[in-house]
Amino acid sequence: MICPRCGRANPEGVQFCTLCHETLLFKCPICWHVQKHGGSCEKCGTNFTAYAGLCLAQISHEEQQAAIDRFKGEVSLLSQILLIPLTGGRWLWRLIIGRLVSRLLAR
Repeated sequence: MICPRCGRANPEGVQFCTLCHETLLFKCPICWHVQKHGGSCEKCGTNFTAYAGLCLAQISHEEQQAAIDRFKGEVSLLSQILLIPLTGGRWLWRLIIGRLVSRLLAR
């Protein structure tokens, strides 16, 4: 295969050029059909760009949700710590006593 970017001759079946790393063979993410051009799959018609964008949007949404959940947990803990003078630390005492009781019952 001749690389369209640098003109180097590459062994047949190589996915990337061995010199400039240009993509020589494209694999469809849905049906795994191998072809020499990108854009959309010759076999099933999948648009590679749209599929990649969908995957990135999905990952981004999942990462955002995980960050929001972590933030809510941190805010909850911080608010409980700041409220210790007002609540007398009841949540902290419940936590400590609950752990002590569970350890005593485990014996």
